[in-house]
Amino acid sequence: MLSTNFFLSLQLNQDDACLLFNRCFELFAQQSHQLDQNLWIQPIYKTKDEERLAERKFQQNIFYPTYQKLIDYKRIINSLESKTEVQTKLQNYIIKIPIQIEMIHFKTELSNSESNKLPLKILRRLFDSFEFLKMTRLIYPLSQFHILLHRTFAQLIEREEFLQVSLEELYKQACQSSNRLRQQNKYKTIIENGIEAVNTYHQFADGQIRPGACDLTQRFETISMKTHVNYLVETDNPEDGNIIMRILR
Repeated sequence: MLSTNFFLSLQLNQDDACLLFNRCFELFAQQSHQLDQNLWIQPIYKTKDEERLAERKFQQNIFYPTYQKLIDYKRIINSLESKTEVQTKLQNYIIKIPIQIEMIHFKTELSNSESNKLPLKILRRLFDSFEFLKMTRLIYPLSQFHILLHRTFAQLIEREEFLQVSLEELYKQACQSSNRLRQQNKYKTIIENGIEAVNTYHQFADGQIRPGACDLTQRFETISMKTHVNYLVETDNPEDGNIIMRILR
């Protein structure tokens, strides 16, 4: 019941949530008085399998049947509450307005056990990969960051200096070599967006990246302006640093 309430509070307006939640509660209470027919309703669930069965039965017997009849329930409530013919017509007009289909509607219907009978493998695979696909927005800031370090900033210092210089120090050198404020601001924006992109991927991947040494997954650290440049760019050691390109790959 808590999960149902949480779902409704996020996806529906207050009136819809109250109506759907109350109707689900009524059906659940009704079925709890018929325990001989509804063995899945128990005061205590001792195993995970019992919990999963109860959740599945709740969806099949209570939530989705109620969810699919929500419009009919709303029409009944509106007819009872409407005091004039104008109110009734207005409510009927509102009910007939097409809804705007959003991602949550697909997710809700995919959770319905009836959907398992449909050939929806591509759609399910898309939703399962959605969090990963959202990471593709990092490609552009990471690419700009990589090009800035390897082409523009690489001309400012000797190769050996990459081992000691920090990103902040390199940025200051770049600003000194360019008197144009617009160019300096461009450098700053690319660096800030690049740092955010690396750290966003770090959070998404739980701090793990591959390939590492011997083509194994290894941990990597978040970055800041204090990070040494050799951690970010390609060096003579192919198994060390080069975090930006490894994330892009």
